[in-house]
Amino acid sequence: MMVKRAADGSLAAMAYQLGVRTRPEPGWVARVAGVTRSKAEAAITGVTAYASLVDQMSRTMAETGRTYYAQFPAPIELYALVRLAGSHCLVETGVSAGVSSTFMLLGAKANKRGVLHSIDQPAPGADDGGGPSWSLPHGRKSGWAIPGQLKRRWRLHLGRSEAVLKGLLDQVGPVGFFCHDSPVDEAHFEFEMTTILPYLAPGAIVVSDNVDRRLFEAAAQDAGARPFYRRRALLGAFRVPGG
Repeated sequence: MMVKRAADGSLAAMAYQLGVRTRPEPGWVARVAGVTRSKAEAAITGVTAYASLVDQMSRTMAETGRTYYAQFPAPIELYALVRLAGSHCLVETGVSAGVSSTFMLLGAKANKRGVLHSIDQPAPGADDGGGPSWSLPHGRKSGWAIPGQLKRRWRLHLGRSEAVLKGLLDQVGPVGFFCHDSPVDEAHFEFEMTTILPYLAPGAIVVSDNVDRRLFEAAAQDAGARPFYRRRALLGAFRVPGG
């Protein structure tokens, strides 16, 4: 049987290629962004214009021969939320292969504005393929699967979030889109949520994978926002009022 690829041009083919849990939930996107379901669906469907770039990313990842590689669970929605936020300044923590980075950069490309600042502390993989699922294959660097033509809007900052995030925000804020996608423990997650809050612009969207609901809801409350959770995956998001 021929495997569907994103370059087939359909949303179903793209979701099939990226994995079953990436099938988009337009209702979640609509609630987070504060738009109608039809507007959310239009933003989601728009990603098919970049099917060839998604296919390029997937092929690059497949070259390593890995059967499993940790990646952001809702990349298509990430593209849609960036499109709807329309931000000039995007920040993410956690890069690895660059799946989340690719889809945020596609959103910025579609918006014709925006720069993505990505923080990553690379986890080298062993020559035998050992190490955590987000570790870098031998000879690869953070963001190695991001298509080259997207990188003009990308700035990579290497180091621990605790050492890099505050200084970066002082330079680039206010932030219109923030994505947490790094390996998490409670102290790390609390640090990121409390650090980002003063730098969020009105209307900014915050998305988090591996969400700690207690800390995430406290951050949303401090921002005057309401958090919404995706049905598939431990993924939450909220939008700051205004904008």
